[in-house]
Amino acid sequence: MTRTVHAAGAVFLVALAAPALAHHSAAAFDRTKSVSMTGTVQEFKWTNPHTWITLAVPDGKGGEQQWVLEGPPLNMMVRTGWNGKTLVNGDKVRLLVAPYKDGSRRGEFMAVNKNGEYLKF
Repeated sequence: MTRTVHAAGAVFLVALAAPALAHHSAAAFDRTKSVSMTGTVQEFKWTNPHTWITLAVPDGKGGEQQWVLEGPPLNMMVRTGWNGKTLVNGDKVRLLVAPYKDGSRRGEFMAVNKNGEYLKF
């Protein structure tokens, strides 16, 4: 009987830990660097567990580069007043980004400035 209780307890503890293991690492981001970029929001995804911004950034040659940027989790953003309509397609924004270490046009947005005002999160 005691073995069964211990085994059941072990299974329960492993099940509780599973969601923590599912969360991805932030190791892809180079948080020793920050890149400031200004662009146009192409898409703002209000999704769990993280928000996403697809941003069109002028490349200085008449074209654009598309950046895909991960943001904080919804619960953090909701607590500071964000919602799914805080950013909409076409908004001009300035972002502070921790870029991917591999040099791709991806990263994590750490600050958002819209209309000269920093949006907190």
